Amino acid sequence: MLAVESLIRQRLASIPDVPGGVASMADLSTDAVAGRRSPALFVGSLGHRIDDAKSPGAVRIASRWLVVAAVRNVSDVKGGAAARAEASDLIERVISLLYRWQPAPAFSPLMPVDAPRPEYAAGLLLYPLAWECQHLIERSDS
Repeated sequence: MLAVESLIRQRLASIPDVPGGVASMADLSTDAVAGRRSPALFVGSLGHRIDDAKSPGAVRIASRWLVVAAVRNVSDVKGGAAARAEASDLIERVISLLYRWQPAPAFSPLMPVDAPRPEYAAGLLLYPLAWECQHLIERSDS
């Protein structure tokens, strides 16, 4: 189920004009973003929840994925309007690429779910988008 991260990253790598690239959430920190070109995208797991465990032979897991758009624009450091304006098209492009996209045959299509709040400080906007897909895992006796 964790393979979805690399599949999402591959799909988002097709977006032009993301000079900071598409990286793992492990690379997301204030220092790392400060040294990276903008905008950039970061992808990582938000964990999972059990969607259905009633069957004795399988469990349906809903895995959650976070995509964070990182945009730095110091034109309006105090208010952040410039960073939000710059991020708008990128965020819409991410949504258009991931909404109902099926990462692999074993997974259901990605669906948007509630995301954490965006963060803004000193010209840097971190705008999260959260997604969920389901995966059936068969019980094994060995």
